[in-house]
Amino acid sequence: MLTAFYEVITGRVPETLRAYLLSVLVQMIAVNLFIELENVQVSYLQFFGIATAIGGLVLGLGMVLAMGCSGAIFYRAGEGRIDYWIAILAFALSAWASNNWLTDATRRMLGGNGIDLTLPRTLGMDRWVLIATIVLAAFLYMIRGRPRLMLIGWDWCKTGIALGIVGVMAWLTSSLAGHPTGLGTVQGSHNLAALILEHDWTALNWNLMMVAAIPVGSFIANRWQRNPVPRKPLRSRRIPQAILGGMLMGFGATVAFGDNILHGFSGVPILGLSSIVVMLCIFAGAWIGIKLGWLK
Repeated sequence: MLTAFYEVITGRVPETLRAYLLSVLVQMIAVNLFIELENVQVSYLQFFGIATAIGGLVLGLGMVLAMGCSGAIFYRAGEGRIDYWIAILAFALSAWASNNWLTDATRRMLGGNGIDLTLPRTLGMDRWVLIATIVLAAFLYMIRGRPRLMLIGWDWCKTGIALGIVGVMAWLTSSLAGHPTGLGTVQGSHNLAALILEHDWTALNWNLMMVAAIPVGSFIANRWQRNPVPRKPLRSRRIPQAILGGMLMGFGATVAFGDNILHGFSGVPILGLSSIVVMLCIFAGAWIGIKLGWLK
């Protein structure tokens, strides 16, 4: 996600953004169809007004400092990057502490009362008319960029389709587990801290298993490549940067009622207004951090 923002902000070819948009379209069509057929019962992420916007902004700033979004820190850790393991620890502890002591107070201070809002309801439009409009506009944008030859990995088209399928499967499997939320990392990270600090065995659920599997899958995929990603030496200044970035991400994600993965890959496809606002504010936070030169 941070790579997609970086491409847009710095004027590079938006390959990652196209992959993200395609994954959203795949989920948008499939998951809304599941909702229509009542195969999946979803709970839209609540909107807390200013608190939601500030949470997204802080999350975006933290992503730049951590040098990765809430999903990237997990797969980078699977590549053997110690600084990302540190960021994960800070992210989990901050999410746990914020959820216990800071989030409710922050929302009360900013006058936010959680409400469920969707974009179709807000605009007064039929959901499928809006989906058709979004799909057409996104398709016209994406066809402007042809898949290019990649030296490592897939092009944006294959990546987007694969991510979309993963997102759909996350909706189905989380529904079978009794908590249909789709992809997301903050709840699993909070549960990790709760399991360690509180010995709360109820935290050992689908959300925790999902985030725990990300570095495992990354490790396997990295070893499978002919040229695995080389480990970079850990610079001393990266440690406080990773800690601060993880802490900001944990706080921002709990205040915003979800991280960039939960909002961007799960909330946006079901047209949740909160998720759309959060993603715009995350982009603003990332823009500020990148312009300040934090991404080094």
